[in-house]
Amino acid sequence: MLLTPFLRDLVSTGAVTLTSQPSAFEADDLHAADTLLADYHAEDALELPGTVPAFAAPAAHWAAQYVYHTLQLALVRELDEDMMQQYLPAYTGDVTPETIYSVDLTFRYLPDLLRLAKGLAPGDALVAQLQDIARQWPFSFVGHPEVDAAAEAAVLSHPALQLAYVDRIIRQQDQQRARQPHLLPLVRAALGGHAATLWPDFHDFILFAV
Repeated sequence: MLLTPFLRDLVSTGAVTLTSQPSAFEADDLHAADTLLADYHAEDALELPGTVPAFAAPAAHWAAQYVYHTLQLALVRELDEDMMQQYLPAYTGDVTPETIYSVDLTFRYLPDLLRLAKGLAPGDALVAQLQDIARQWPFSFVGHPEVDAAAEAAVLSHPALQLAYVDRIIRQQDQQRARQPHLLPLVRAALGGHAATLWPDFHDFILFAV
């Protein structure tokens, strides 16, 4: 069992243990991990307003393995294209509110790794891979400068995800996203009369937003 205890530790403490070299997971480990992710989805859903997107097991399954192998490969300095393709495959399903939220259960931990990897080796192949992932999954990577428009539209199409996304923009004080014409009214509405407390310089930068 490798993936299941990794996920349990990631969610509960943030301190994880993993093997030094990438390898395939056993079927019973993957099954247990899927059960754990479904439980995590149910618990996390209690923190979102309204009805949350349903659990998408294949998307959550892909993302959990992606995060595990990303951490492993961050320790391997000699990456080649074959290793990247084998252990960090692209997501091939539809990007929907359900997949976005299910992927985010573990992808929400990747921005910290991206910042660390950029600091250690900014030209590394893994950094380029993570930057591309950040663009594709904007809900999990608020603060990243590049955003896939279609993926963001899928986030905004779901009321609960839209509220959570705007809340993340405010908490991260992501000025670049908040300035966007389609997001600025949502940020304004969410801040209401609390901008001075939640985002003290909000009024200053929106003067240049449009």
